Amino acid sequence: MTYSLPSRFSPLGLLALLGACASPPDAPVASAAPPLVLEQFFPGRTVGQGVFTNSWTGSQRRFDVVIDGTWDGKVLTLVEDFAYADGEKDRKTWRLERTAPGTYVGNREDVVGQARAWTEGKVVRLEYAVSLGGWTVDFSDVLALNPDGSLINKATVGKWGLRVGRVELELRRAPGS
Repeated sequence: MTYSLPSRFSPLGLLALLGACASPPDAPVASAAPPLVLEQFFPGRTVGQGVFTNSWTGSQRRFDVVIDGTWDGKVLTLVEDFAYADGEKDRKTWRLERTAPGTYVGNREDVVGQARAWTEGKVVRLEYAVSLGGWTVDFSDVLALNPDGSLINKATVGKWGLRVGRVELELRRAPGS
């Protein structure tokens, strides 16, 4: 659900990545797919594979993620452990509070201000800003279930309205979760 860009991103390198408009990604939902309800999908363990694609150079950074989720009736907590193909490891913890059915506000260690998430049809949209190497970049995620029960998360990463990169992530419930 969340991705970390390389910690060695420099501000100058970030500027060099600016390339395309940072419009939100299209909703990746099939007509047969059920609507996504975060507090139903995420409790327990979820595993996934994803890729960050640099919009300027086309280079990619692949990663695996394990997410351990808990729902206490009001707050969804997601502990995300990332393992990048280059050997870097990272942990982020989301706390998303449901403010109304299908509407959430949240935070994470590197989020600037407050994240907001809301249900839109069969998908959940998540928007937040992240402090990265002295810069703040904006994430716009769209999460949707596939008919097979897997979750697709597509995100754009932007700065000043321009796209820095995009993330594609597929998540599945871990066996026994």
